[in-house]
Amino acid sequence: MPVEISRSDKFAESLGGGFESAFKNLASQTLKKGALPAKDKALIALAASVAIRCEHCIQRHKAAALEAGASREEMLEAAAVAALVRMGSGLNSAALLLDEYD
Repeated sequence: MPVEISRSDKFAESLGGGFESAFKNLASQTLKKGALPAKDKALIALAASVAIRCEHCIQRHKAAALEAGASREEMLEAAAVAALVRMGSGLNSAALLLDEYD
């Protein structure tokens, strides 16, 4: 079964000029083991994907997290933290409604 190319990958490829390879290199360098283990970085990327509600990103970073050794429980906890942050940002946005009454 052929692997479907994501819309973001198609877009990056269409830009030409080495954009796609530069982006992939940046991602590789950013997500490799450093001060944080690669698994922690994969969980952060997964949580960020949940927070921004990007389904394709979630699937891609879930696969990377699994490959890095993350458990289902670790992924669920990372996603719960992201949901909490998203809820908090929603409360901050909703609080703007109070401005006209204060």
